[in-house]
Amino acid sequence: MKNLIQCIAVMSSLLLFSCTKTIYTHEQVLDMYQTKASVSKKFGTPTERKVSDSTEQWLYQYEKSDPFNRHVIGKTPNTKTVDVADFNRYDRYLIFTFDKNGNVIRNDFKGVNLAVKKANTVGTVLLVTGIVGVVLGATAIIYNSTDTYYGIPFTE
Repeated sequence: MKNLIQCIAVMSSLLLFSCTKTIYTHEQVLDMYQTKASVSKKFGTPTERKVSDSTEQWLYQYEKSDPFNRHVIGKTPNTKTVDVADFNRYDRYLIFTFDKNGNVIRNDFKGVNLAVKKANTVGTVLLVTGIVGVVLGATAIIYNSTDTYYGIPFTE
């Protein structure tokens, strides 16, 4: 019984922090930045820049911020942009492509998720309550179906 209570406590605490609600998807966040000025203001100095006759591309490199959580990433701090003919290969990056007027015409990414999420407390409470209720109900059914009373065999 002690193990069951510990299991319920651990499961409940894990579930308490697991429910989130997406406010803006990754694509919606990227669509908010339509000009060089807005991209520069939000993301800062790009890691690499590639210029052609009709377009300019900025690459932002990202890295893992938390070695224990593969979902947490952070932009690599950069103070100087390197002009390149071809971008280097990175595991996590974000590329903005601008036309000659400085408008974003495309964005590419790999291993980066800029979605904005918010904790869904109502969903979390309902989920935890439901799971705890099911576990307690199953425990009561199992406990009542045995022929023992506090570890003492029950006889009539």
